[in-house]
Amino acid sequence: MLKKRSILFLLVVVVLFSVMTYQSRKGYSLTGTPLSLLINGISSTLTSLTDAIKRPFTEIALRSEENRALRKQVDELLLERMKYQEALSENRRMRDLLRLRETWLKAIATARIIARGANYWSHTFVVDKGGNDGIVKDAAAITPKGLAGKIYQISPSYANLLLITDINFSAAVRLQESRKEGILSGTGSDKTVLKYIPPEEDVKTGEVVITSGLDRLFPAGIPVGYVSKVDRQGTGHFQYIEVTPFVDNATIEEVLIVK
Repeated sequence: MLKKRSILFLLVVVVLFSVMTYQSRKGYSLTGTPLSLLINGISSTLTSLTDAIKRPFTEIALRSEENRALRKQVDELLLERMKYQEALSENRRMRDLLRLRETWLKAIATARIIARGANYWSHTFVVDKGGNDGIVKDAAAITPKGLAGKIYQISPSYANLLLITDINFSAAVRLQESRKEGILSGTGSDKTVLKYIPPEEDVKTGEVVITSGLDRLFPAGIPVGYVSKVDRQGTGHFQYIEVTPFVDNATIEEVLIVK
């Protein structure tokens, strides 16, 4: 029934507009006539109806545009916040390195890590300082936490850093408490091993390992790591002693190069 009424209404509108158009073309003025008033009323109703239908869609479009603008502002604020946090973090690290440098009379330069080794077993970094900056082969690379590695290749503007966890790394070290001496070697993993400690020596887990300076490569007293595993039987004539480095390779961003 509703459908029939709608069709009838539309037909009436079409007829009325047709009549009005015809009369206008013939030169008749319909202004003020009942027909004109009826058509104007219908036209006004249709205009109001059209506006009522369009209004929600217009509001939705405006709100959608406002939402896009707000999302853009939020994204920009989040980006600025991340930049601020990164700058704050870098500032803290550089302050720590500056304090560390003040304790080393033979500090050469502060270097930033610009590249990492090509694979898991290659525990090497590239730093942004080289021969032009006074970097020399076998110079120690340290962080506020301890020994990170040593310089093993040099170019004018950059250098390669061998980490203490690399299988080619070794350093003369000392157990801080017992004063026993040995050689620290990398394993290619995140651990190192302390070699040449006889079975009769009492080595405790948790004991701190520092450089001894006896290899004339690393200054004495640099923290290296702590004993995390001891096997008195070991292999051959010495204990197997595992040392966990204080420096986490995955978090190194800057190092201090010292003689």
